[in-house]
Amino acid sequence: MLRDTLHKLYLGFEFVSRMLDRAVLFMVAFLSVPLVLIVLYAVFMRYVLNAAPFWSEEIARYLMVWMSLLAISAAMRRGQHIGLTFVIEKTGPRLRKSVDLLALALVLLFFSVLLVKGIDMTIFVARQRSPSVNIPMWIPYLSVPVAGFLMVVQTLTLIFQQFKPREDKPNP
Repeated sequence: MLRDTLHKLYLGFEFVSRMLDRAVLFMVAFLSVPLVLIVLYAVFMRYVLNAAPFWSEEIARYLMVWMSLLAISAAMRRGQHIGLTFVIEKTGPRLRKSVDLLALALVLLFFSVLLVKGIDMTIFVARQRSPSVNIPMWIPYLSVPVAGFLMVVQTLTLIFQQFKPREDKPNP
């Protein structure tokens, strides 16, 4: 009964995880275009025309932060995040699943804190403006709770995946 319930939760989280992953990959690709164009423009202006634009570094930094934090959730979904595998490799097959679940629970706790504190931080800077381009600072800071939410969903999917029957394979 509990296993069936967990499996149904997994299927729901897997669907949501897959849809969010597609959206994230699209956003990362979409944000990379203006990032590359802005950096190329800034390099050309600085080294060829000797007139560096004042706004390019700040916009490029905010785009890079958004891209990096979004991409973390895609790596999490695929199990490509940094891990201490030497500890898990020293355990037997029975203990390995427990160690994996413990690690995922700790990761979930961290990302939950990131989500909550990211919301607090975004609210705290809501009235501030960026120094060069004068955009509201909640826009770059919003990347932290958005990434926290995405990573919580991906981590919960990985946790529920531990309880799925063997015949179901995840589709990255």
